Amino acid sequence: MFGCLGRLGCLLLCAVLAVAGWYTKPMWYPRVRAMVVAAPPSPLLTWKPISPEAATRATRAADRLAETSGPVYADLTPAEFAAWQLGPAMRILGASAADPQATVHGDTLLVRVNVAVSDLGDPKQLGPLATMLDGRQPVLIGGRLSMARPGVLALQVTHMTVKELRLPSRLVEKIVQRISVKQRADTSVTGAVAPGVIALPVSRSIVDVRVANGKVVLYKAAP
Repeated sequence: MFGCLGRLGCLLLCAVLAVAGWYTKPMWYPRVRAMVVAAPPSPLLTWKPISPEAATRATRAADRLAETSGPVYADLTPAEFAAWQLGPAMRILGASAADPQATVHGDTLLVRVNVAVSDLGDPKQLGPLATMLDGRQPVLIGGRLSMARPGVLALQVTHMTVKELRLPSRLVEKIVQRISVKQRADTSVTGAVAPGVIALPVSRSIVDVRVANGKVVLYKAAP
């Protein structure tokens, strides 16, 4: 009898909570949704393709900084910088990576690419994401650039979304670590970097990097 009353009490409590949740939905639902679903990028942003031609232009501009009589800074479009430095990362994300594009929003570099979810990492690491989404999905990566040390730029990944789902920071760090480990094996980058950071090798003639006015600006030491 008491067990039955206990079950009835639990059912009544659940019903009360459900009703309370329904009537208070306008208060809590937007906050919960914002934690899981990312707002789409501004439609005012101009996206450009990450292409081999863009990489060639960026390489030429970076090489001129190493010249004694060359300029003291170089303005790169987001697509040029991404093609030059993040092309390997796009390939590391998987053979399925397609239609990569880049832009900037404020001081944040944004890269988007269509990738098979299975190429992002071990399904065990991806957790529910691996079952919620399958096939090729749009992935958006946002990050801020800085100098990590001489010869190495750092892209601090601030957020990553798959379709409209915002990935938790722990999962972002795991995906970035996978990219970083493979990239170190394929390039001259050595040494540890902070969690969530992609290390990018550059000429030691480059001493600073800024994102401003829609451009990625590389600086060399003043003569």
